Amino acid sequence: MNRISFYKSFYDNELKRKDDLDKSINNPILIFTIIFGLISYIYKKLNFDILTKVDFVIIILIIIISLLLCKSVYHIILSYNNGIKGYSYKILGANIELEKYRRELIKYNREQGIIDSESEKQYSESIIEQLVKCADINNELNIRRTFQIYLTKKYLILSLITGFLTSITYILKQIL
Repeated sequence: MNRISFYKSFYDNELKRKDDLDKSINNPILIFTIIFGLISYIYKKLNFDILTKVDFVIIILIIIISLLLCKSVYHIILSYNNGIKGYSYKILGANIELEKYRRELIKYNREQGIIDSESEKQYSESIIEQLVKCADINNELNIRRTFQIYLTKKYLILSLITGFLTSITYILKQIL
């Protein structure tokens, strides 16, 4: 495998990971919606005129779930768009610009008495340098985004567990 192909595949993989990370927030948003619907239903069914000790426990659990969901949403936002800053993925550049640079390099090198094969080698090295630079920056961004998705899932799982406990408590209150 030549070096350009190797680094290009790494660069392409990082751009693909970017797209995969963009799509990966769909499931957490679905889970968030389900949990929010659950706590909204339970909250709506509470009788605030006569609150029992169990109702207070349910309200505390709903508050905990709400805080966990807020934390999860915060990390979804950081994962998807880094808050309002956005993510600055690096791209190699437009093909027309790359070809223009190659031609100017060949022309300049001819004027300096350097043969075309050396110009092509210099051009290849500059492409490799740009591929490595772009891929490394994109990799770093993807690692940060992956960590934010991990935190999103962590808080969603905690919300699910707390939501399950809240549901069980609510059901037991209705039965007893």
